[in-house]
Amino acid sequence: MNHTDRFAGKGEIYAKARPKYAAELFDDLKNRLHIPVGSTFADLGSGTGIFTGQLLDCGYRVFAVEPNGDMRKKAEENLSYDKNFISVNGSDADTHLPDGSVDVVTVAQAFHWFDADAFKKECRRILKPGGKVMIVYNSRRENAACTKALAGLRYRYNAEFYGFSNGMSEEKCIAFFVGECDLFRTDNTQIYDRQGYVNRVLSSSYSLQESDGRYADYLKGIHEIFDLFSVNGLIAVPTDTVAYIGSV
Repeated sequence: MNHTDRFAGKGEIYAKARPKYAAELFDDLKNRLHIPVGSTFADLGSGTGIFTGQLLDCGYRVFAVEPNGDMRKKAEENLSYDKNFISVNGSDADTHLPDGSVDVVTVAQAFHWFDADAFKKECRRILKPGGKVMIVYNSRRENAACTKALAGLRYRYNAEFYGFSNGMSEEKCIAFFVGECDLFRTDNTQIYDRQGYVNRVLSSSYSLQESDGRYADYLKGIHEIFDLFSVNGLIAVPTDTVAYIGSV
């Protein structure tokens, strides 16, 4: 299954369950990196528009480039009110954007699906001179007990699970850039009630579908993790927002 099809039918639950990125990151864009209001972004693999929406809130103009129709439709439903939102049916290797048209290329929670060489070539084509690329993740802290338990459940039920974010490492993100990159990291711990936690787990590309004969047992396993680690009906999932910003 290619990565575009992995999220077929998940637009609704993805938009509902996936967390936003830490507000401090967007303050950093303006104050430390000096990316002014009105700058043009291309948000590749934009999905349901979670990161796109936060860029729009900062006053940026955003091309939201997404190949999956279900995800793209949800973004259009949520964000078309904003005149700075432009939805594009495109991919990491073929955005359909003009040469030299954007100040910043972003990819949030999707770099692990990309062909790095093709993505870099497309970034170089669409970026203005001096433009930057930003790779962003909401990254679970892998040493947290609840994260270890969920990883164990994933490994039991999905042979294609290679770790969260498909096993993407900090080293791979840094290696994408030419020269040094700026690194941003801040706490973005997520608090979920039971249904919120279940939805978050099911929104992943490698979660079982209801049509799978093992789904009931898989769902039971999710509830067992919640029961084990929740306090007063809430579970805290230690998470950081991490961003790598540099030139290509």
